[in-house]
Amino acid sequence: MSKPMLMPWRLDPSETGLQPPVMLACHMVDEAWEVAEPEQAQAFFRAIGARIARAYPLGEAQSNDEIFAAMNAFWAESGWGRVVLRFAEGGLQILHSELPPAPHGMDDGRWHDTAVAVLAGIYDHWLGQLGGSASIRTRVLGSSERSVEFFYGA
Repeated sequence: MSKPMLMPWRLDPSETGLQPPVMLACHMVDEAWEVAEPEQAQAFFRAIGARIARAYPLGEAQSNDEIFAAMNAFWAESGWGRVVLRFAEGGLQILHSELPPAPHGMDDGRWHDTAVAVLAGIYDHWLGQLGGSASIRTRVLGSSERSVEFFYGA
């Protein structure tokens, strides 16, 4: 995981203006939400998340600790926070925190919905590759401005 796919979203808080890749991405996000129904936009951003996960698989991680470490290494390199995984009845609870704030000028709610959908797609793919079923989807249990709680399981 040497070059995180989410890097264009990483913003230094001291920046005064958006860099071209971030600006373009912000316009693309806005456009997707404006021209598509909410379910379609969510499906689109989940698909982007799955594509990111395919580009950055968890590698040879086999133990729970190795999987957890591989996920958090990716999030740390990307500037997209960190995750805590907990086994729960019927599945896995995923607590993702420290999401990056919305880029300057982007609606906070739209940014949050986009980030949550991308994360769900990433977790769907990663956990599916670790033995989950293609029919199991990562569900959102709750969220706040900078964190989201998912559940992966039956």
